[in-house]
Order: sequence, then C-alpha cells, then structure tokens
Amino acid sequence: MEPAVPDVPRPIAVVRDFVNTTDRETGTDELSSPTELTRYLVDQGLMSRARRATAEDLQAATRLRTGLRRALELNHDGDDAALPELADALADLPVVLTWAAQGTELTTTDPGVRGGLARIAIAAHQAVAEGVWWRLKICAWDECEWAYYDHSKNRSRNWCEYGCGNKVKTRAYRARKAAATAG
Repeated sequence: MEPAVPDVPRPIAVVRDFVNTTDRETGTDELSSPTELTRYLVDQGLMSRARRATAEDLQAATRLRTGLRRALELNHDGDDAALPELADALADLPVVLTWAAQGTELTTTDPGVRGGLARIAIAAHQAVAEGVWWRLKICAWDECEWAYYDHSKNRSRNWCEYGCGNKVKTRAYRARKAAATAG
C-alpha cells in the first residue's frame, strides 16, 4: 500500500496544474490552441462552457503560465526577484477588489476566458496570503521541471518525486565513476 500523499492547498493546486499544462519531458503542451485553452478552463471549473477562447486569449494564457513558471523557479532558488513579465501578464486580467462581510476579497466579474485566467492569478495571490506560496516549486531536474508542492518540513525538497532525484544522483555517480576510471 502506497503512503497517502498529503493534501495540497486548493490555490496551490490551481497554479500547479496550470503551470504543468506544458510538459518539458515529453514536449507536449495542453494549451496549444484556443480550443484546448477553453477545454482546460472549463474542465478545471474556472470558466463556463458558453465562452470560447481566442488566439489573443491563448497568448495571454501563455504569458501568464510562463510568468508563473518563472516565479516558481525563483521559489526553488529561494529568490524573490521582480518579474516584470508576470506583472505585465497580471495587469491584463480583470481582477477587482470587493468588500464582503469578512473583509476585502479579490475576484473577477468576467465569466469568460480572461476571468478564468484571473481566477488562476487570484489563486496565486491566495497562496501567498496563506503563506504556502513558497512551497510551490519547479523540479530541479532539467529534463522534468514539473511544478510540485514541497511537503518537506523545512521546504528543502529539490525534485517533484524521488524518481527525478534518483536519476540526477545516478547520472552524477556514473559520471564520477567514468572520470575516475578514465583518470
């Protein structure tokens, strides 16, 4: 029986799944057309079926995904540098601050594609506000680079799963052995 995987906070899951729509290892991209973007947003509950993405929406989604991926790379490196590309992608999204009984709330009034993308951005904001954003990282193995949630106590995990870490360590071991044998 496999050990249970700890829960991932909902805002983290939203961002992680969006960033992982591109798979570096297989070279696939789930958002390679406006139709696929529409399907993704509907399947994730971020948009209603009545809306359709355009080529311009796809560009906005790609910019947002690229910016979020870069932010996660910085999380992995423990860096908090400014990300002007992400800031530009976020500036194009219809996010509003509303007043609710519990206080202020970020939301979107757009039921369409841009609203779906705004919900992803709002999830990133919620993760930061809840103090869990820094646990969302990119796998250190260059061939993988999958987004993952670091469940480790001290946020020191480097790989999305043990298989990636084993591959990196095995390659390094074999390189050292080869160098020792050649020398």
